Amino acid sequence: MANTKNSATDSLNRVIGHLDLDYFYAQVEEVQDPSLRGRPVLVCVFSGRTEESGVVSTANYIARNLGVRSGMPISLAKKRLAGKDASFIRMQHEKYEAISDRIMQIARESVDVLEQSGIDEAFFEITRRSGGDYRNASSIARGLKEKILSSERLTCSIGIAPSKVVAKIASDFQKPNGLTIVTPEETKQFLKPLPVEKLYGVGPKTAQALKGIGVETIGHLVGQNPEPLEKLFGRKLAVYLHDAANGVDEQPVTEGREATQLSRIITLKKNTRDPEEIFSQLSPAIDDLHSRLLAENRSFRNVSAIAILSDLSTRTRSVTLDTPTADLQTLRDKARALMRELVMSSEKDLRRAGVRVAELVGAADQSSLTEYLE
Repeated sequence: MANTKNSATDSLNRVIGHLDLDYFYAQVEEVQDPSLRGRPVLVCVFSGRTEESGVVSTANYIARNLGVRSGMPISLAKKRLAGKDASFIRMQHEKYEAISDRIMQIARESVDVLEQSGIDEAFFEITRRSGGDYRNASSIARGLKEKILSSERLTCSIGIAPSKVVAKIASDFQKPNGLTIVTPEETKQFLKPLPVEKLYGVGPKTAQALKGIGVETIGHLVGQNPEPLEKLFGRKLAVYLHDAANGVDEQPVTEGREATQLSRIITLKKNTRDPEEIFSQLSPAIDDLHSRLLAENRSFRNVSAIAILSDLSTRTRSVTLDTPTADLQTLRDKARALMRELVMSSEKDLRRAGVRVAELVGAADQSSLTEYLE
């Protein structure tokens, strides 16, 4: 059983998850343009030299089933999809990043610890919330999937397991829109028939070298004499491969570096353009955000209001203050004014609304009336 830093969970089975947003960029485009459904959709990075110069970044499953893969030249993808009514869309990283931020915030509020590992994936731990019970973990994971689907209309796949290495494999096991639970007792049997390429860090060259000594599945790796592995890869990688094949992975889930911004986003009770109604519903979230700032002894210099419209497009308005502050009234006033600007600048109703603070600094030297009123 894994040891954790939290003594309250030392006696519990460790419960780790991996969340993977399904064909993220392409799925976002499908949600925002329903006419794309049922067609090959490719989000691409165009080089600008010619209309076909560049590479495919993400392809939906229809395109994948027709032989298109990430990293493939656009020219080759077009040949494979000739006559298939395919849509080639220019990557819009800022749009995807904004949606990713919202999803990761939803996830953070549903788990013990979240470690974002990419724009479309994250590890998380739910040992405390689940009480070490994998049935509870399954319910938590299903709830998280439902929240993401309800909020952003996007599906994701989640793997739950005793370790990061197994959770990541599990999240890929039933894509798209999958949920795979691997208990401690099931781990070895789950891994045994899988190809060695499924292990994190095993690329084509490593896999080819392993096949050269008769190792094609993770099960083969479990029974492998360690000496040939050490000769091929060195002790460090050999130990990792042996441990990973046995489902042994003590890596903790860590939040990583301190956040440079904090945000809160809510789903409105109904779509609306009434700024006072929006702000009334948003106020508790602003108060919660301010409490987080005080708890971390931090102040902010930048405030943004966030609007997700009825068509799921995103709009933001920001203001930068002369000096950092941790004052609640300043936060509320700026958020209210910015939200009003957003409403006035769009003819569409808002579906969700949020506020973000950025340019965060330690608040030890800042004076705020709130601190004296607590």
